[in-house]
This record gives sequence, structure tokens and C-alpha cells, in this order.
Amino acid sequence: MIEVSTYYGNTKDFRGFVKRVSMDCKETQHCIQLFLKDELDDGAAQKFVEHVRSCNECMEELTIEYLLSEGMSRLENADDIDVQKELEEMLNRTMARVRRKKQLKAGLFLLISMLLCMLFLGGT
Repeated sequence: MIEVSTYYGNTKDFRGFVKRVSMDCKETQHCIQLFLKDELDDGAAQKFVEHVRSCNECMEELTIEYLLSEGMSRLENADDIDVQKELEEMLNRTMARVRRKKQLKAGLFLLISMLLCMLFLGGT
């Protein structure tokens, strides 16, 4: 996975830098091929999906890029292609993956916290 690390405006990280909570159009368009190849890290993928869903211009650019990359090979094989449906499914799968990983991390944190509590409280 490729991490897209840029510093934007809204949330401060631990070093005092200001970290943007969303992507702008230029960054989103730069990430389109990475997204289509599933090479974005979870944070960048989430920001990418959120921006594309809120920006008609970037959604149009994503649609064109997807059609060029996926559509040409499928057209050669005479396969039907529903670009909008397939892109929406891809965006939904990405967000579902991000949510599952966040839930897994939260669950592991809770489990480790409970084990540490049991260890410290059980030892006294």
C-alpha cells in the first residue's frame, strides 16, 4: 500500500503540524490510478472516497479513468459494463474495508485493555 501523506488544514497531529481531514481535487485526481489498483493506504482511501462522492468533477474523472482501464479490456471480450454500478461497488467495498479495520483495531484495544486490567487486578 502507498501512503499518501500530505499536511492540510483542520486537525493537528502530535508534531504540531496541521493535518487536513479531506483531499482536494488535485490530490484526488493524483490518486485515481492508485485507487483503481487498490494501492492506497486506508486513510488515503477513505479521504479519496469521501471526496469523490462529494465532488462531481472528480467522480467524472474517476469514471473516465475506470472506463479507460477496465472498460477497454472488457469491450474487447464483448462483456457488458455498468461503470456507475461497478464504481459504486468499488467505493462501497473500500469504505467497508476501512470500517472493518477500524473496528478490529478498536476490538483489539479493548481486549488488550481488559487483559491488562485482569492481570493487574488479579495479581493483587
